[in-house]
Amino acid sequence: MLHKEIIVLGDIEMGGGTLTDDFISDKALSELILELKERPHPVDLILNGDTFDFLKCPYPRNGKYFYTRHITKEVSLAKLELVYNAHRQVFESLKSFVHSGRHGLYFTFGNHDMDLVYPEVQERIKEILSAQHNVHFVVKYHNHNVYVEHGMQYDALNKFSFKRKYLSHHNKNILNLSWISFGIITQFLKLKEEHPFLERIHTHKVLFTHHPYILKKITFRAAKYLLKTIIYYPLRYFTDQTYNFPYGILREFYRRVKLSHWDVDKIIRVFKRNKRKTLHHNKIYVLGHVHETYIENKKNIVLIHPNTWRDEYDMEPSGKLVPRGKHYVQILVSDLGHDFQLVDYPIKRSILDFDKVVKNERKYLQQVAEEEEYLIKVA
Repeated sequence: MLHKEIIVLGDIEMGGGTLTDDFISDKALSELILELKERPHPVDLILNGDTFDFLKCPYPRNGKYFYTRHITKEVSLAKLELVYNAHRQVFESLKSFVHSGRHGLYFTFGNHDMDLVYPEVQERIKEILSAQHNVHFVVKYHNHNVYVEHGMQYDALNKFSFKRKYLSHHNKNILNLSWISFGIITQFLKLKEEHPFLERIHTHKVLFTHHPYILKKITFRAAKYLLKTIIYYPLRYFTDQTYNFPYGILREFYRRVKLSHWDVDKIIRVFKRNKRKTLHHNKIYVLGHVHETYIENKKNIVLIHPNTWRDEYDMEPSGKLVPRGKHYVQILVSDLGHDFQLVDYPIKRSILDFDKVVKNERKYLQQVAEEEEYLIKVA
């Protein structure tokens, strides 16, 4: 007898419909969610962190967009409205899914959507979905011997302090983001607007060999941020706690600058080391954060990375950009135990030529969005 179907996908990164928004698969994702809605048995749908890209989403104020390091609940709510209006089709499908009454929807926290820790943001999402009892916001999902967590807690640069979620600034709570998140907001989002397509290309090492100028730009901004942290942050901290000096991770950041290493480090090894005493307590572990497909099945313990749903490309040495496929984890829990598979969700896309893309990134943002029937404004 089938007791539960568990579906896990993550790193969707729905943004605000601006140049920093890398999600265009609204149609495909909505179709998948509506397919799941029709299941006759209970389904737990777990959106495993970075469902929303609050981190790269600008703050709209008085008709203009800003990137602010002081993320109050008001800022987060304003960003959420941008995301909602840019990806309304996905929200409508989620609304239909939860209204079935027999399914559960879970949002885990990721480093791109830590704004979800605000109760007001959670309530607004429940309001949009017209649901309360079967919409959940959790650090991890842990049911039926299945453990699901985003994974940023095993990445030194992106770890979030759940014990101290907020800082105080001008008598208001603001998000206590990681040092690297503050760096992205202050140093790299303007660069992302200049080169909105290039950040979608992997690996970055291959990208840099074809485009050394972008590596120089990134390295310069990273070195500037590092020096500013060392010289300026200790002075500014007394009036603004977001200027926190990260003693424990400066060496790691320096290593990345020196090696031009800007891909997210693999976290499976760190996860297994941290969980070595309790790993046998569950049958299946699903992690996100790292945008790669990975399955390990040893000693009756399964670890899975299902990859991302945002728009990304693998770059071949020839310069061809091959769109990455979309995947989700399906776990069936029955009297006989657990059956799992990493399911490919087909999306038909064109292979691009890097030399053409780099000459007109905004043109190709438009082209790839049209291939997925997503309307985007890139003017």
